[in-house]
Amino acid sequence: MALAELSEQAIFSFDVHLNKFIYVNPSFRKHVQLDDDLIPNSSINLLFHPEDDEFVKVSYQELIEKEDRKKVEFRLLMPDKTVKTVRVEAFNTITDDKRQIITGIMEDITAFKEHSDTLNKFSNKKNTILNILSHDILGPLGAIQNLSTMVNRKVSISEDQELYRFVNSIKRISNNTITLIRNLLDQEFLESADAKLVLRRTNIVDAFKATIQGYKDSEDSLKRTFKFSVSKDPILVDIDETKLLQVVSNLISNAIKFTHENGVIEISIEDEQKTLLIKVSDNGIGIPKEDHASLFNKFTVARRPGLQGEPSHGLGMSIVKAIVEWHHGSIWFDSEEDVGTTFYIRIPCSS
Repeated sequence: MALAELSEQAIFSFDVHLNKFIYVNPSFRKHVQLDDDLIPNSSINLLFHPEDDEFVKVSYQELIEKEDRKKVEFRLLMPDKTVKTVRVEAFNTITDDKRQIITGIMEDITAFKEHSDTLNKFSNKKNTILNILSHDILGPLGAIQNLSTMVNRKVSISEDQELYRFVNSIKRISNNTITLIRNLLDQEFLESADAKLVLRRTNIVDAFKATIQGYKDSEDSLKRTFKFSVSKDPILVDIDETKLLQVVSNLISNAIKFTHENGVIEISIEDEQKTLLIKVSDNGIGIPKEDHASLFNKFTVARRPGLQGEPSHGLGMSIVKAIVEWHHGSIWFDSEEDVGTTFYIRIPCSS
């Protein structure tokens, strides 16, 4: 107990039957900013952020009814109206006299959360920009590549060797540049997927909005229309934001590749209470029936170039499936040739 009194971590003990705190250390009092006479009466629940209140109550019930240990993140709305994010690791124990006691440690992770949110925001923005720029750049480069091939055929039968060398140089440079850009995009995706999964409680609506807005702002250059809809806002869920948005960006990128100009790409999020359903739909050329069964296989034979000649290495969809499954979710699709494709992602929802 003496160590707890000196600890910088917020430590507490809560009697389930009495529904009150039976011990809090000085750091706990400092964290919650409540008067000592209020804390024993469990008035800390008055601090729960309105959006997290139900989540905390459900987590508490799960701990006292069927779990020995639980770690959760949630927000506190402090008396001065500032918002603090805390991580609580709690243990469910039964004492010798049959009392059920919840003991735990509470850590203020507000600064870490803000820093992580900033990194995620810029990482997601970077991925969106890379996808958009790759389409904008690869299109003209592909045209240059095709034109140089056509000119090369005509020049090869002439006697102008200097012009022949110039055309070959154009073709070689455009080929190398296209390969460089595609390798960069592939490497970005692979490195993101290879990193350790870090689940954090996130408003997935805000996360998606920031990413999809990048595509909407580039509708003129991409020559596609992007639509985004949600069943409600906010929707709080435990996800690795960077990885899940990388999955969605990959699906959007594929939709762009296989949808003709002036096509429509729609992204939606639906809260199903226990689960979350994400859809990415397009009215593109669809996926051939014979490729459906093997689409998510590693190095699948179900790969084909995009409408502008973009190649597929057969790795992307297997990684997409792996990331979704790391989130304890599932992914599937409906597709009809010359009609379009819809990908579905369903993951557990913590709200």
